[in-house]
Amino acid sequence: MADFLFVLLIIFIVFGVFRRYILFFLMSALSKKLFNEMNRMQQRQNSYRQQQQTPPGRVQVDPSVSGKKPIRDVPGEYVDFEEVKE
Repeated sequence: MADFLFVLLIIFIVFGVFRRYILFFLMSALSKKLFNEMNRMQQRQNSYRQQQQTPPGRVQVDPSVSGKKPIRDVPGEYVDFEEVKE
């Protein structure tokens, strides 16, 4: 039991001495990670804005989107209609 208390006392003393350095290291690592993430998000936002900016009066057409709609001509398909009498 005395050995356990002695080891526990040593751990508390070592942690007490180095807690400033541990906290400083953790905060520094966290701030660097957040700063890098913020820069990455800002770069994505700037590139998106540059893609979306077009001069006034100019139309931007996306060639990957086709304007043609497929015609559905399936035999036997029921089409509801009303007769118009004139």
